[in-house]
Amino acid sequence: MTAKITKITAQKRPGRYNIFLDGQYALPVSEDVLIQFGLMKGQEVDNELKQKLLVADANSQAHELALNYLSYQLRTVKEMQTYLRDHDIAAATIETIIGQLIEQKYLDDAEYAKAYVRTNMILHEKGRIVLERELKQKGVGPTEIADALTLYDTETTLENGTKLAQKTWQRQAKLAQRVRQQKVRQTLQQKGFTGDEITMIFDQLDFSVDPEDERDILNVTAEKLVRRYQPLSDLKQKQKFKQALVRKGFSFDDISRWLEEHPEA
Repeated sequence: MTAKITKITAQKRPGRYNIFLDGQYALPVSEDVLIQFGLMKGQEVDNELKQKLLVADANSQAHELALNYLSYQLRTVKEMQTYLRDHDIAAATIETIIGQLIEQKYLDDAEYAKAYVRTNMILHEKGRIVLERELKQKGVGPTEIADALTLYDTETTLENGTKLAQKTWQRQAKLAQRVRQQKVRQTLQQKGFTGDEITMIFDQLDFSVDPEDERDILNVTAEKLVRRYQPLSDLKQKQKFKQALVRKGFSFDDISRWLEEHPEA
């Protein structure tokens, strides 16, 4: 069945047009589709062409949606597939759009991975383990990840790890030395640094503390715990008090000495 285009009108939405066939509204198209098919008043449209117009318009709208998503930041192929799927775009259309975006260089997982590594190693002090995990979650393949991680050299790794360790050490100034070191190690592990890298980072730093400062920290911590575990004359309460201080990083010798110096506790 063939019909004739009797009218083409612009929608309120920029770049969108309504096509009327034989005086009746038939379908909407984008400006790209209008130009691509050279649509004009008086042109005949059969069922095959109408179906092509519908498919082309679906692709055009999905392409526009994808470009808008890309306008905020780079995306991986997986992220784009998920985004289009979440917007109820048909699977066949998604496949077409992904192919177009890759061909147009809007999607490139290898370049995305390199940019991701460069940004995160500079701004966020993340280690390679975390970067590898995050890129996997974003759908980047192992080859692309491995290539990108070559940008993260040992010197930069140690520099980032050292900065992170120093900041963590300073933030934990109210804790005992041993616990502070544990916090630093945990933070480095959580940020994705390997065991060997952490060892090298620790070798570059001085985690020594002034004995007087350590005693002050013990005093403050012990006084708080005394109130919690009173009366310390009770053997069970005293044992809990000691265990709590050990968990906070103080040695048995320092704890015993404190108790001797504070018999009133």
